[in-house]
Amino acid sequence: MKRILVFVLAVLSMSFSSCSIEKRYAKSFIEQSKGANVAVYFPETAKVTNSLNVELNRYSEVLEGFNQNVFLDIMYAAYAETLRDYDLNVYIPDNPDNIPVDSVNWLVMLTQVEITGKIVEYDDYMFYNWEENYYKHNLNGVNVASWFDMNNGKWLPVQFAEHNLIDGFKSKADAGFSQSMNYTYTIDTLSTTDLYNYAAYLGKLYAGYTFDCFMNHYIVEEAKKDYDMEPALYMRYDPYRKMYIYLYYDETDKFVEIK
Repeated sequence: MKRILVFVLAVLSMSFSSCSIEKRYAKSFIEQSKGANVAVYFPETAKVTNSLNVELNRYSEVLEGFNQNVFLDIMYAAYAETLRDYDLNVYIPDNPDNIPVDSVNWLVMLTQVEITGKIVEYDDYMFYNWEENYYKHNLNGVNVASWFDMNNGKWLPVQFAEHNLIDGFKSKADAGFSQSMNYTYTIDTLSTTDLYNYAAYLGKLYAGYTFDCFMNHYIVEEAKKDYDMEPALYMRYDPYRKMYIYLYYDETDKFVEIK
């Protein structure tokens, strides 16, 4: 029993030690990056398509009246504003052919954005009287995929993010007087305003992903240099609560690297 306890304590000690090392490097990066200049480029256009639902032989109407220029402008404004919350200086270079890049001069280019409207087939499962019932619904959805090229003295692997927005959906099942199931549902159909609000959300999200990406590349390099080890955890930083968040590398709340 004592041997098991000693082993468990040793494992916990190694885990906490690893976390403390990663957090120490994260703190160092945050201190060094204060006031760093970030040259940011967003594309003038996005690739906007409407995907055919072959089974229904229908296209979604979610992108009717959609303006990609407004979407990209809103995304850029939210992205730049959020990076400033990390104590970074966002700017557009006067000379795009002469952009300084080093540890305190970063270059971020959103090289491609794909916005795809689609019809999402959603199965709503309900359990009543020990029986499983399901109801099929067709919802509007929008997929946004983005590719980033980033440089802080050297080019990082391409960073990718993909997110989906769909109609709001609620359902419930009540037993009526006949004791049969009374199934009702409501659909909050996506509007153009919802898409523009989503652009603001993605801009803020991408800004956090960008900072965390640079920070974790710094952590990896320093850990290899000092300890010849690779960190087991991916660090996220919340500049509003001054909080560090630990993720595993296979978790999805971050950029995906395309090597």
